[in-house]
Amino acid sequence: MRFLIIIIIFSGKLVAQSYSGTVDYGKSSFNYIIHLSKIDNNTNAYFSSIEMNAYEIPCQKTTLEKDTLKFYVVSDYYTYEYKYFKQNHNFKGHLRVYSNENEKLLETFETNLVQSKTEIDVVKKQELYFTSNGLKLYGTLWEPKNSIQKGLFLVTSSQGNDRSGTNAEAYYFSNLGYTVFNYDKRGTGKSEGNWQSATIEELCSDDINAIAFFAKETSFPLYQIGIKGSSQGGIKIPYILTKMPELKFGIAISCPSGTLLESDLNYWKNMNVGQVGQENIIMAEKVQKTGYDYLANNLSYKKLNLVKNKYVNQDWFKYVWIPEENITKNYKLNFSGLPYFKKISQPILVIQGLSDNVIPENSYRIIEKALKKSESKKYEILTLENTTHSMTYLDKEFPYFQILSPKYLDSITEWLKIIEN
Repeated sequence: MRFLIIIIIFSGKLVAQSYSGTVDYGKSSFNYIIHLSKIDNNTNAYFSSIEMNAYEIPCQKTTLEKDTLKFYVVSDYYTYEYKYFKQNHNFKGHLRVYSNENEKLLETFETNLVQSKTEIDVVKKQELYFTSNGLKLYGTLWEPKNSIQKGLFLVTSSQGNDRSGTNAEAYYFSNLGYTVFNYDKRGTGKSEGNWQSATIEELCSDDINAIAFFAKETSFPLYQIGIKGSSQGGIKIPYILTKMPELKFGIAISCPSGTLLESDLNYWKNMNVGQVGQENIIMAEKVQKTGYDYLANNLSYKKLNLVKNKYVNQDWFKYVWIPEENITKNYKLNFSGLPYFKKISQPILVIQGLSDNVIPENSYRIIEKALKKSESKKYEILTLENTTHSMTYLDKEFPYFQILSPKYLDSITEWLKIIEN
């Protein structure tokens, strides 16, 4: 979930401090932390919540006055208004949820902030860079206070996402004792290069170079390092494991069994079937596939135009995306991780949400068949009910927050305990 946090704080003189809070809704709840600090007479605030996959999100427009604390969190669809009143060292207040569409108040909940004795920064973070394929790439080394002398590398994912998308998980696994490394994919964040024109193999080459750098920096042998990736990062997991057979394990989240093109097409179908209609979706999907095939360099523009001209007058055609002739080709769309699942020898955990509208719903079954042909003796396939592609939980009682599935991180933690013993 994308969100903007605007915090306005009213209080007396303030020193650096963390506050923990909880929002209860129905039978569920989520926790969050507000970290406040004062620099050059300016108060800064940061928001963190493992359940919301958020870590130290900088807040905006922070001011101090009297004994009231108020802040807003703005997501794609909702605005969350938190308002508190000072009570000794803590705050007591409520959360109001508004619709962005019509500004209507949807729900109100009580929520308090309690001064935390434990600071949010319980791990040492170090900004580092390494060189891969002539590019300078930047990352973060997360070192826990109580290390178990094992490493976890977070593989880069799709689109222009930088390392901030995995910071919450880096923090979580560091608290389990793992030394973690995540980095900005080429062309994202601080890293040089262009991710759009790169192939999956080139991006995997960056990951492999990053793992080698990680191992050198920590002095961990590869057999003490595991890798984890989601979506496009998940499809890279079996490829990297086959290229680096010394690695300890792999965790592949929301990984398609086919090509990335097939996943993009499946997502398009799920997003547009309501507008196109069941009676037209099969034909419309075939036409959309020609657009993706041209993007992937599988089809000439002449053939794409023939298909376009044949169906352009159909009512449903307005929902089909047809690329321009000079569009940059995306060769990543032709990549499939399935052949590499058959070649791995390391333990691997594959997790798929059963409400994932991106990858084909039978992906986990096909991947399991491939793993049965591999040399891996410790593999597990886990499916999570009411869980999306991004591992968030579909909660009908309270749909206003995108919270991680309650079994997601716990299941990974338990699996790690088994394979590490």
